Amino acid sequence: MKYCYKVLVLGVFVLIIGILTRNPNGWASRELTRAIESLGHRPFCFRFRDIVSFISSDGFKAFVGDVDITRDISAIIVRPFGRVSLDQAIYRVDLLYALEEQGVPVFNRPSAIEKCVDKFRSLYTLKQHGVPVPKTIVTERSSLALRNIELLGSKFIVLKPMFGSRGHGSTRFILGDRDVMWEILRSLQFTRHTIYLQEYIEHGGMDIRVFVLGYRVLAAMIRRAPRGSWKTNIARGGSPIPIKKLEPEVEELAIKAAKTLECEIAGVDIIKTREDMYVLEVNSQPGWHGLQSAHPDIDIAVEISKYVISKAKS
Repeated sequence: MKYCYKVLVLGVFVLIIGILTRNPNGWASRELTRAIESLGHRPFCFRFRDIVSFISSDGFKAFVGDVDITRDISAIIVRPFGRVSLDQAIYRVDLLYALEEQGVPVFNRPSAIEKCVDKFRSLYTLKQHGVPVPKTIVTERSSLALRNIELLGSKFIVLKPMFGSRGHGSTRFILGDRDVMWEILRSLQFTRHTIYLQEYIEHGGMDIRVFVLGYRVLAAMIRRAPRGSWKTNIARGGSPIPIKKLEPEVEELAIKAAKTLECEIAGVDIIKTREDMYVLEVNSQPGWHGLQSAHPDIDIAVEISKYVISKAKS
């Protein structure tokens, strides 16, 4: 059966909403499928590896089987890429740009995904727009990293991968552990990885995840690290604690961070100390499993789907 981006059923247009995901059977994909169907529209799950891009004298076309994405799909929700090579990452972002240029609304926009997935670029952009972020050193040489590490002014140092999520690959060091740090930083340099070091901000084992949708706060929670760990990520065992009423200054900061990086659907991670607040990261393809368990009164997948449908081509 061929898809059409709008089908007239009992006088109502039924839109085809694409869910671009690496795992159509994953929790978020299933939740979005359910939500789109509940709103009277048709979900279409597909993967990057199933897409064929075709460039000819007649123009550009991208298709999955019989489905012409540029013709049949009314909007696309992009889920995380997962582990990919450099050329796959570049092609996938370029493909999203091409689909957007062909008139298909993409969420989040490829420009937002491109900025947020790169920790250096996102942190630099946030700081340039007045968003407070932790002190950070980025370099390609281990000797330069160690020589300048005192600039961070922190007893503990956090080493992060430039590209990564869910806390994977992040490691905390004591500043005095220079032998261990030297060996790890040298290994990163040897394998041609960029060294990304950040001050550790004492957070009492808790941070705030704010889910921003359409530059408005949909829901928020405190993430509490498991006993014996400093990582608050839900995927790493963190516990979600609902925030019913977000403090105005935290809400304002989360929205400003999302707007700065053009993220219409964003998971903003914030640390609040006694004196200051810092944005650690803006996730352009956020999960919401933990947030949903903390807010059973809000159907997050339905709210995302409503927003995307309101922006879909018709």
